[in-house]
Amino acid sequence: MRNRCALCVLAMFGVSNALAGPDWVEVDDAGSFTRDAQAVVGVGSLRTIFGSLSSGAGIPDFEDMYLIRITDPLNFRFEIRNANFNPTLWLFNVTRADEGFGLLANDDESIDSLFPRLDRAATDGSGAAVTNAGIYAIAITASGRAPTSRSGLIFNLLSSTEISGPDGPGGINPHDGWTGDGNGGSYLIELEGVTYVDVPAPGTLALAAGALAARRRRG
Repeated sequence: MRNRCALCVLAMFGVSNALAGPDWVEVDDAGSFTRDAQAVVGVGSLRTIFGSLSSGAGIPDFEDMYLIRITDPLNFRFEIRNANFNPTLWLFNVTRADEGFGLLANDDESIDSLFPRLDRAATDGSGAAVTNAGIYAIAITASGRAPTSRSGLIFNLLSSTEISGPDGPGGINPHDGWTGDGNGGSYLIELEGVTYVDVPAPGTLALAAGALAARRRRG
């Protein structure tokens, strides 16, 4: 049911070709931490990630986290142009031990937009920036939901339009929780300077294409 709904929302967003190109549609739940984040596997440039959060009956899904590979640290960007809720974007460094350390965050690109955008460097004076190519974790939540570590909030978003570095009291420790109100809805993340985190195993893309075709026939 969730995948059929996803296809309907993609069509509503006007991105029906996303499934045929080098883009990613969330599979089940993308997870909330680096240890269970969804690895975005494929070949070529990664331009869009589509998914959804849920706040209805059952277990709420207030956060989605994906593992991606930044290949152009100087020119990469993440932004949301389509969502039916007010979203926030979070970027984490990923260690060899699968720990996530906060790096960048943004709630609103501008005072005229409720959609976030992340570029390579913080604008809050913290000095945080993406300086190296490699694997990172990107997370999306509704505005008001925020990542924490054992020592408190990781980011201190004094202004909704700033790109924040990990300047909260929890910024020096690995991410281990979330706090604040959550919300649900569908979203489309647009990316530049990014590729898939890994190449799929032989046959994986063919199986995924077959599963998608079967869902379309059933829908």
